[in-house]
Amino acid sequence: MKGRKDVLKRKIKRYLKNKQIFKSDEHKKLEKPFLTKARKNFTVGNLLFRISEQEGLKKMINLASDFEAYDWVIIVSYYSMYSSALASLAKLGFKSKSHAATLTILEHHYVNESKSLETTDLHKLVKAYTISEQLITKLIQTKTKRETAQYDATPAISKEMGQTALNDAEEFITKMEEILG
Repeated sequence: MKGRKDVLKRKIKRYLKNKQIFKSDEHKKLEKPFLTKARKNFTVGNLLFRISEQEGLKKMINLASDFEAYDWVIIVSYYSMYSSALASLAKLGFKSKSHAATLTILEHHYVNESKSLETTDLHKLVKAYTISEQLITKLIQTKTKRETAQYDATPAISKEMGQTALNDAEEFITKMEEILG
């Protein structure tokens, strides 16, 4: 684990040097706006999913009966997760301009750092046991699905993939809200 921590620390230094992330207490004020944006994006994802599913909604807004937007459900779900990740970085005083840098900071501060806390400091431990590696993996997987949905000309996006992205986004945002709340 120490080797991984060192790698993450070096990456963070490089991201700071290359101005892909910024560290300042001023960024802490962005925490709540990013959480609000995450929930708004999640709501948009749910709306797109429902429109894709309900003939009555399609008819009401003059869409073709075969209209579906599962690709955009995945895209918006990812960005809802990403906005909540940015909120967690803001709490630490970071602002990121790089998805890779955001993931690095998340892993370093919320996974690795929480594992090194002493159990005697229960309050810190509860706050620090924040996101699991499994949730970071879900963020990465949703990012990959988002890239496919967004950049491929003929992505094969199913209803199930859209629903999975929404479920993962809900879990991720809820966990971030618990951590930051």
